[in-house]
Amino acid sequence: MTVNDIARAIEAIAPLQLQEDYDNAGIQCGDPDREVGRILVALDVTEDTVAEARQLGAGIIVSHHPLIFRPLRKITPRDYVSRTVMAAIRADISLYAAHTNLDNAAGGVNYRMAEVLGLKKLSPLEALPDERTAGMSPEQAKGCGSGLMGELEEPLGEKAFIDLVKEKFHCPVVKHNVTGHPVRRVALCGGAGGSFISAALRRKADAFLTGEVGYHPFFGHPDLLIVEAGHYETEQFTCNLLRDIILKAFPEADVQITRQPANPVRVD
Repeated sequence: MTVNDIARAIEAIAPLQLQEDYDNAGIQCGDPDREVGRILVALDVTEDTVAEARQLGAGIIVSHHPLIFRPLRKITPRDYVSRTVMAAIRADISLYAAHTNLDNAAGGVNYRMAEVLGLKKLSPLEALPDERTAGMSPEQAKGCGSGLMGELEEPLGEKAFIDLVKEKFHCPVVKHNVTGHPVRRVALCGGAGGSFISAALRRKADAFLTGEVGYHPFFGHPDLLIVEAGHYETEQFTCNLLRDIILKAFPEADVQITRQPANPVRVD
């Protein structure tokens, strides 16, 4: 099994054409034709993640967030990105990222969030332009899009829905506004999805769940419960999703999920 084989398996579910134009998904570092045995899956790649992969004998780290997100003008020990790239190259560990292509894919990150919440009747919150889904089967293309809409089996009161989010996503606290309305129709977007509040309003959602919103977007929406649960918290199940995708293509593959503490944010 090569780095390219792993890339093809992931991209069969989340083609690179689905990524946003600002993104940098795909093979980030390493020889695409290199044979790999053990695979390490992580949300983020850090120096500790590379050290863990080296200790495990993993030949590749598959992550959700790209380590190399912006062009690197220099690769020196001046910052953690450059140091991590240097460590991966020294250890002959390849890096692969499935980021917004996996966010936008049918069965991707947002679908895993919806599964955790128990949502039904799923559909993309916003459709993608036709050119982004060109060459895909009609069924696969239909499920691709930004964010996701779904319904709870039974309406919940506002507090009960917030408690459900805290329980399912293991959040000690969440940020939210107050509407006083019951929740059944839920819009969601993993990570930094605050820009999709307007789409949630157009789709007449009762609640919008995402990882990051900011401050001002909480104003002026008396009929939409906005819940900011944390970037890591909303995307934490992506590691399991990536592992499942790889194992479906290669049932005998040795896929390990990182044991490194992944969330750099602490709430005390």
